[in-house]
Amino acid sequence: MRLAFYYHITIYEKDKQYFAPSFFAVFLQALAVEVNELSVIFHQANSSEIKGCDAEITNPNIVWINLGLKASAWERTFFPKKYLANIYQKLGYVDALLVRSPTPFAHNFHRFIDIHKIVFLIVGDLEIGAIQNHQAGFRNRVIQFFLKYVHKQFEKEIARTHVIVNSPSLFDKYKSSAKTIHQIKTTTLSQSDFYPREDTCQETTIKLLYTGRIDMAKGLQELLEATIQLNKKSIKFELHFVGWEYDTNEPVKHKLLELAKENGFEDCVFFHGKLKVGAPLNAMYRMADIYVIPSYHEGFPRTIWEAMANSLPVIASKVGAIPTYLSHDENAILIEPKSVDQIVSAVQNLTSNTTLRQSIIKSAFELVQENTLENQTKKLVHSIKQVTKP
Repeated sequence: MRLAFYYHITIYEKDKQYFAPSFFAVFLQALAVEVNELSVIFHQANSSEIKGCDAEITNPNIVWINLGLKASAWERTFFPKKYLANIYQKLGYVDALLVRSPTPFAHNFHRFIDIHKIVFLIVGDLEIGAIQNHQAGFRNRVIQFFLKYVHKQFEKEIARTHVIVNSPSLFDKYKSSAKTIHQIKTTTLSQSDFYPREDTCQETTIKLLYTGRIDMAKGLQELLEATIQLNKKSIKFELHFVGWEYDTNEPVKHKLLELAKENGFEDCVFFHGKLKVGAPLNAMYRMADIYVIPSYHEGFPRTIWEAMANSLPVIASKVGAIPTYLSHDENAILIEPKSVDQIVSAVQNLTSNTTLRQSIIKSAFELVQENTLENQTKKLVHSIKQVTKP
């Protein structure tokens, strides 16, 4: 099968070698194993984006179709011809085009490529993002309007497009409107990433970990406030953040550090930046005692699978597909979003109840076994072949 793949990330070429963000590079490498040729339709990294392209793509089946430098989302939404018109001939020979969505280009591809070859891989919901964006100010109102517009245009295309989703909630949302629909899980895990251990919380200091985008909508202020409260009790806690901000001025990081300093907690908060998927990121999971992701809204974050594969007990908010895949007190502790008290209670429960903690670690490790890149990319390509065969 000759497959093309698009998403709005950037790629960097040096000495005829390609480099991409590590969390995406591992997916592309695994996907390329399952096809004869994989054409990746990515933008070219600018000078500030090169650092983020931290993993070399070594599979010779991968060919880069360069869309040039990435413009703003609104420009890609309203002026797609500038980017997409020139790739038609390059894609005329492929058997299918997989478009990771939502993305500004998604509803425009049909204007330049045979609609019967297009498959949407939907991993999030712009409509929820628009609803959740309640911040004041003209700029935020414009963003909210833009998200709603892009989502509306995207949904118009669903009826005539094959769809693959990565959560039961997205499956339920689109099952009655999509041309066809299948479900898989998205992951960054390979078999070599698994790290079995029976227990955590064995030292005098308990290390809490969050990995992912540094964004207040991830519940990071509540997580910090909960950790401050926990430190007023008998056990010492550290809070470790691994991830990135889209704003290079890092306003969220600075706000959290300021809050920590105001409470005399600055020596126990650590920002490690964005780490490469694989050994560097796994080392953080294996260093930590508890993984906490108290997001306001989510699809299903791949970081939960990563934590579970490294035998790290998980506390997660009951949003998106999280309560569909996970069971409270069985393979995770599930909490309500925006609740400092519930984060505190969940952490105390895990640290004090050895039987519960060990049971959750064991159950979660068993749950995540099937969710590897090797398994999920096979399922993904099988679904694509089913819906696009002549």
